[in-house]
Amino acid sequence: MLAKSFARIFYRNAINVGLPVLICDTDKIKLGDELEVDLEKGTVVNKTQGETINFAPLPDVMIKILNDGGLLAHIEKHGDFKID
Repeated sequence: MLAKSFARIFYRNAINVGLPVLICDTDKIKLGDELEVDLEKGTVVNKTQGETINFAPLPDVMIKILNDGGLLAHIEKHGDFKID
Protein backbone atom coordinates (compact mmCIF):
# COMPACT_ATOMS: atom_id res chain seq x y z
CA MET A 1 0.00 0.00 0.00
CA LEU A 2 1.38 3.41 -1.00
CA ALA A 3 0.22 6.75 0.37
CA LYS A 4 1.52 10.20 1.24
CA SER A 5 0.95 9.48 4.92
CA PHE A 6 -0.53 6.99 7.37
CA ALA A 7 -1.58 7.29 10.98
CA ARG A 8 1.27 5.90 13.08
CA ILE A 9 -0.86 3.16 14.66
CA PHE A 10 -2.17 2.02 11.25
CA TYR A 11 1.35 1.98 9.82
CA ARG A 12 2.76 -0.22 12.58
CA ASN A 13 -0.28 -2.51 12.71
CA ALA A 14 -0.05 -3.03 8.94
CA ILE A 15 3.58 -4.12 9.25
CA ASN A 16 2.67 -6.39 12.16
CA VAL A 17 0.08 -8.24 10.05
CA GLY A 18 2.46 -8.50 7.09
CA LEU A 19 1.07 -5.70 4.91
CA PRO A 20 3.83 -3.55 3.41
CA VAL A 21 2.95 0.14 3.65
CA LEU A 22 5.12 2.84 2.10
CA ILE A 23 5.04 6.58 2.54
CA CYS A 24 5.90 8.30 -0.74
CA ASP A 25 4.68 10.89 -3.24
CA THR A 26 1.82 9.24 -5.09
CA ASP A 27 0.83 12.20 -7.29
CA LYS A 28 2.24 10.72 -10.51
CA ILE A 29 0.84 7.21 -10.02
CA LYS A 30 -2.26 6.50 -12.06
CA LEU A 31 -4.78 3.68 -11.75
CA GLY A 32 -3.48 0.69 -13.70
CA ASP A 33 0.20 1.70 -13.62
CA GLU A 34 2.57 -1.23 -13.17
CA LEU A 35 4.83 -0.63 -10.17
CA GLU A 36 7.96 -2.39 -8.95
CA VAL A 37 8.77 -1.78 -5.28
CA ASP A 38 12.12 -2.37 -3.60
CA LEU A 39 11.70 -2.09 0.17
CA GLU A 40 15.42 -2.27 0.87
CA LYS A 41 16.52 0.32 -1.69
CA GLY A 42 13.57 2.61 -1.06
CA THR A 43 12.36 2.86 -4.64
CA VAL A 44 9.10 2.51 -6.51
CA VAL A 45 9.65 2.16 -10.25
CA ASN A 46 6.60 3.11 -12.27
CA LYS A 47 7.18 0.83 -15.25
CA THR A 48 4.23 2.30 -17.12
CA GLN A 49 5.48 5.88 -16.97
CA GLY A 50 9.22 5.19 -16.72
CA GLU A 51 9.67 7.12 -13.48
CA THR A 52 11.25 6.27 -10.13
CA ILE A 53 9.87 7.47 -6.80
CA ASN A 54 12.16 7.37 -3.79
CA PHE A 55 11.05 6.77 -0.20
CA ALA A 56 12.81 6.15 3.09
CA PRO A 57 13.80 2.46 3.03
CA LEU A 58 12.16 0.30 5.68
CA PRO A 59 14.34 -0.68 8.63
CA ASP A 60 15.76 -4.20 8.45
CA VAL A 61 13.58 -5.38 11.33
CA MET A 62 10.41 -4.37 9.46
CA ILE A 63 11.57 -6.10 6.30
CA LYS A 64 12.24 -9.28 8.30
CA ILE A 65 8.78 -9.12 9.87
CA LEU A 66 7.20 -8.65 6.43
CA ASN A 67 9.26 -11.47 4.90
CA ASP A 68 8.14 -13.79 7.71
CA GLY A 69 4.48 -12.94 7.07
CA GLY A 70 3.87 -10.58 9.99
CA LEU A 71 4.89 -10.23 13.61
CA LEU A 72 3.10 -13.36 14.86
CA ALA A 73 4.69 -15.52 12.16
CA HIS A 74 8.06 -13.90 12.91
CA ILE A 75 7.76 -14.78 16.60
CA GLU A 76 6.60 -18.32 15.81
CA LYS A 77 9.54 -18.80 13.45
CA HIS A 78 12.21 -17.41 15.76
CA GLY A 79 10.74 -18.22 19.19
CA ASP A 80 10.74 -14.57 20.23
CA PHE A 81 11.39 -11.14 18.76
CA LYS A 82 14.84 -11.79 17.32
CA ILE A 83 15.94 -9.56 14.49
CA ASP A 84 19.30 -11.18 13.70
